Amino acid sequence: MDGYQQIRPIEAFRALVDAYWINRPGAAGAEESVLPDGCIDLIFHGGAEGGRLFASALIERPVPIESMSGWFVGVRFRPAMARAILDVDPAECRDRNVPANMIDAAFGALEEHLLDCGSPDEAFAILKRAVDARLAQREGAGTPMRVREAIASLARGGDVHRAAHAVGMSERNLHRDLVRWCGLAPKSLARILRMQRCLAALRAGQAPLALLALRLGYADQAHMTRELKALAGVTPREVVPAVRNLQDAA
Repeated sequence: MDGYQQIRPIEAFRALVDAYWINRPGAAGAEESVLPDGCIDLIFHGGAEGGRLFASALIERPVPIESMSGWFVGVRFRPAMARAILDVDPAECRDRNVPANMIDAAFGALEEHLLDCGSPDEAFAILKRAVDARLAQREGAGTPMRVREAIASLARGGDVHRAAHAVGMSERNLHRDLVRWCGLAPKSLARILRMQRCLAALRAGQAPLALLALRLGYADQAHMTRELKALAGVTPREVVPAVRNLQDAA
């Protein structure tokens, strides 16, 4: 495998896990930066400085990775779903990575196992197997339905008021719940999810830009451009179609 590849989780875990992935910086098709997505990933960075396992930071700006040596394997949990297996407060991931030994002893032991891997593919298989086993053990645990439904409303383009109304909560209580389970305030998450929808639309070739901006809920095209530049590091005209090698797990 070269560059960046995603693998879908099995059907039973798709409400919790967005994808498992491998990234080799510098290879053709590799991801060059990490963009905000409202998700927490469990990542092993191997092939450099001995390797390390960590829960990724929640970010609100693009983070370049092209200068980092080595390779990465990881699992990306859907927004607010990382607590299904990671014993860490999502708010602790705001702009900082959380080392494996600060999550729990099991992840510290997993890190030791991953350090013995000789290739990204071997590390990927071990990480995926460990995460799947932990998800199976904790079946039924995790995020309240009201939080899931509020995030789904934001992902569809609803504003914070609409998301709170959809689940019968005040905006204040929605703020409290999303910070607790997702690590991000509702307005921050809504902004990130709108940026992700914008990128998807641009990569699909949807235009003209002025109409796209209004359809996505931006005030105008200039507003969309500012938001995309701040969150993704690009302007709408710099976005090119992205090809993903997305496979179903066996």
